[in-house]
Amino acid sequence: MAKLSKEKRNQIIAVVLGTLAVGAGLWYGVIKTRRQSIEDTRKRLETMQNKLESARNYVKKADQVEADMERAVEKLKTIEGDMASGVDLYSWSYALLEKARTGEDVEIVEVTRPLRGEVGLLPQFPYDAAIFTIKGIGYYHDFGKFLADFENKYPYFYVQNPTLGSEPTPDIASGRIGKEKLLFKMDIVALIKPTR
Repeated sequence: MAKLSKEKRNQIIAVVLGTLAVGAGLWYGVIKTRRQSIEDTRKRLETMQNKLESARNYVKKADQVEADMERAVEKLKTIEGDMASGVDLYSWSYALLEKARTGEDVEIVEVTRPLRGEVGLLPQFPYDAAIFTIKGIGYYHDFGKFLADFENKYPYFYVQNPTLGSEPTPDIASGRIGKEKLLFKMDIVALIKPTR
């Protein structure tokens, strides 16, 4: 290979360095930014595809949601069928407590006259409330069973301020000699079906 003059060699080095600089400039200025733009577009496309798939799933579930809503409305109508509405609240509450006490080993000795008022749970709650106090007697286990059955059977009732005391009288007939009965008192808040 022939020896190049210093000037030619410097020119070749300058051309090589210029080519590398232009290549690096193209790489960082055009190719890399285009790749980043393509990557960003791909991520946005994936996000949009996920949203589209989610929307398709919601559309597929629309029939199921509608059927669930119809079942919930029917269940609400069934529950509202037992609620008081425009009737004598005292007679209704006493009759309902007697019905709830059937099959239970507790005795209801007093039911106060219900007071009508707002529930105050949520703004614009469509139900009013009847609040009344009951007093009764029963053994601890029987009272617990009565309370659990009562709250499970009547989901529109809830118990407030329960107080328990004891009555030291043995029950010879049932064979529970030496065990004490409980005196219980509790406030019942019952929802009243709105007149529509």
